[in-house]
Amino acid sequence: MKKISLLLILLTLQSCSIIKSNSQERKIQSEIVNTLNSQSPKFSSCARKANVFKIFNQNRIRVVLYLTIDAKGTLRKFKLDDKIYPDDFANCVFQVVDLSIFPKSEKDQHIEIEQPFIFSEK
Repeated sequence: MKKISLLLILLTLQSCSIIKSNSQERKIQSEIVNTLNSQSPKFSSCARKANVFKIFNQNRIRVVLYLTIDAKGTLRKFKLDDKIYPDDFANCVFQVVDLSIFPKSEKDQHIEIEQPFIFSEK
């Protein structure tokens, strides 16, 4: 009976640490998304300068950023969705993201983010 109780206590403690870890990861993801959202005016400027609205013949453009941020808060992977964007737009967005300051994490982990943005011509 004591062995079963000890096993249950160990399982409970282990599951609590998993929840804490997931909670910490979600907090960091939220901070990264907030950082990206704060850069939205700069991303919009990139879209206007590169004339993406004329290139795609649309008043609104949806762009999805795929990023990987390491434990030090450094950008490790940058990718735009599968549309064929002008190089000056992709480079401009990359520069904004690369110069952004992202949070560091306690563990040696990579955080993957998929963040959509919608830009309007007006």
